[in-house]
Amino acid sequence: CHTRGCHLLCHDDVIGTRKVSYIIYLTDAKPEWTDSDGGRLELYEAIAEEDRFVPGALPVKTVLPAFNSMAYFVVEPGVSFHSVQEVFCDRPRLSIQGWYHTKEAPSQIENATLQRLKSTGK
Repeated sequence: CHTRGCHLLCHDDVIGTRKVSYIIYLTDAKPEWTDSDGGRLELYEAIAEEDRFVPGALPVKTVLPAFNSMAYFVVEPGVSFHSVQEVFCDRPRLSIQGWYHTKEAPSQIENATLQRLKSTGK
């Protein structure tokens, strides 16, 4: 649940054996969720920079958390960049999110945002 002021910073969802991320939106049907409510899923282009990818400065696609809708995307280390826009309204942005997993961790897991964050502390 995201309430007023909540958001998620840009990341790629790579943890362990995750392969597909999904989000089922359970926001109120009435009134419909609008742009002024915020809370959009934001998807970013992966831009090549030296030996890895970085997210573009602005999202290339956004998805409004409309009632009874679903979004999903393939999880790729250092590529599947996404975030959640700040919620501006007083209604909660309700959703169920989860992941489909594979048997093995993905190749190039060292490029995952979590791995990159862990390596900066060394």
